[in-house]
Amino acid sequence: MLHRLRNFLLTLAAVLFLIEAWLWDWTQALGRAAIRLLPWRAFKDAVARLILGLPPYGALALFVIPVVVVEPLKVFAVRAMAHGQILQGLLGLAALKFVGLGVIAFIFDLTRDKVLEIGWFARFYRWVLLWRDRAHAFIAPYKAKVAARLAAIKAKARALVAQAFGDSAKDEGFIAALTRLRARIRRRAGAASPD
Repeated sequence: MLHRLRNFLLTLAAVLFLIEAWLWDWTQALGRAAIRLLPWRAFKDAVARLILGLPPYGALALFVIPVVVVEPLKVFAVRAMAHGQILQGLLGLAALKFVGLGVIAFIFDLTRDKVLEIGWFARFYRWVLLWRDRAHAFIAPYKAKVAARLAAIKAKARALVAQAFGDSAKDEGFIAALTRLRARIRRRAGAASPD
């Protein structure tokens, strides 16, 4: 029993870690895309020069920005939940988590070279990457089982569609075959109704 609980907790931790890593990668890419959309080329160049001119600990200090901006706003989300607006509060917390993580990922993307000059930060970064790789390795067998199960369900669904609609379902596509079946049912219903 203890072994199962330990495996469950490890799996849960690995999945949560990978979700956080996926959100990190996704929000980092989103931040890059958002910056590319900004029309102020001179402003973007000035910000890049400013960051390049910062010392490593100055670049690290930029990570305080999302904490100072996002964390106080979480009070409003918790207040909404305390006043019975549970869904709005939860959505607010989720949105703030997403925005905060996105801003941190974006800042890290801009300051990576600078902050990795700090010894303890570089060790921490390598440690996080190591644990991300371990989490991927831990989850891989479960992902393979889920993928195999989904493939089996998909194959069974295709077989059922082919059986129900004939080979035309493969050629026409599901919607067209469904439309054809619906028309056939209406014709039979019209022929069966007494006039």
